[in-house]
Amino acid sequence: MAVDVPIVLIAFNRPRVTERVIRALRSVEPSQVFVVADGPRPGHATDEETCAAVRALIDQIDWDCKVHKRYADTNLGLEANVELGLDWVFDQVDRAIVFEDDCIPDPSFFDFCTELLDRYQDDERVWLISGDKKGVPQSRFHGRSYAFSSWASVWGWATWGDRWRRHRELFPRTHEGASERAHATPRTADAVRVKPAPPADGALATPAGQRHFLNVSQTTNGDHYGWDHHFWVTIISEGGLCATPSLYLVENDGFGPDATHTRASRTPRPAQQMQLPLVHPPEVALDREVELELELVLLRIDGRVSRLAKRIIRPLWLRKVVRRIVTFPPVWKVARKLVAR
Repeated sequence: MAVDVPIVLIAFNRPRVTERVIRALRSVEPSQVFVVADGPRPGHATDEETCAAVRALIDQIDWDCKVHKRYADTNLGLEANVELGLDWVFDQVDRAIVFEDDCIPDPSFFDFCTELLDRYQDDERVWLISGDKKGVPQSRFHGRSYAFSSWASVWGWATWGDRWRRHRELFPRTHEGASERAHATPRTADAVRVKPAPPADGALATPAGQRHFLNVSQTTNGDHYGWDHHFWVTIISEGGLCATPSLYLVENDGFGPDATHTRASRTPRPAQQMQLPLVHPPEVALDREVELELELVLLRIDGRVSRLAKRIIRPLWLRKVVRRIVTFPPVWKVARKLVAR
């Protein structure tokens, strides 16, 4: 099949995973690919070579496809590369499916996105279509292909240009003048909004989730939370919805010491195939059962306790052991009640 929805590939210095994404794209032959590639970091001896290797892979795209390139000469940092890159993309197209270089989709993800992009194009309540369910049990979807949540994974995702531009109107971080810190690593520009962005009434299912996203909305330190958190804050404060699939439609193969955020050691979970035709939710409304599970997962991996634990527990192997203990069903059954408070 040939995919008409534009594809965005956000890349940096990891040719192994980038090659896997390109191989997945080759199987569906999208007609347009926008490549947003960051540049090498000063003082990192291997970046010149690995960034060049990634760009050489882009030059090997061999199907009938228009390739648009936004290559940074120097290192912008993840936040600037993503936000400014997506600004560039959505100045040219009205919708897109977005992959970072470690997100490997099942072919059915393209069908899933295409159908939902068409179905909800004119429904401004829907902001994001996700490729990952973040551990929500299958039973919570009650036989449906997806559910509506207030936030959703960006390990493979899709949106419309008007939604992204609306986010950037409310969160106009330009990254201009961001200073540099030790080791010549770019400092992310401050995260300042044009107006307060507390969660909309009824958007979240737990008190801890309310506190988490309120804190994100008020945190000006641009290095403390990533671009995805800030996008979620906009969606949640605007009372928007995200489509969370009932299956893992995208494999994240980016865990490990060379990752920017997902540094913990973890075996990738293979992507699954979504069956067609899709079974849609009966209405465009928040599924509180799925939202509850998603908030618990987010708080477990990125809440205050989790961030404190990551500062204390430095070895990746030890983090893996702790994660296995916490997620062991009898332990998690008790821990989730504490996490939600």
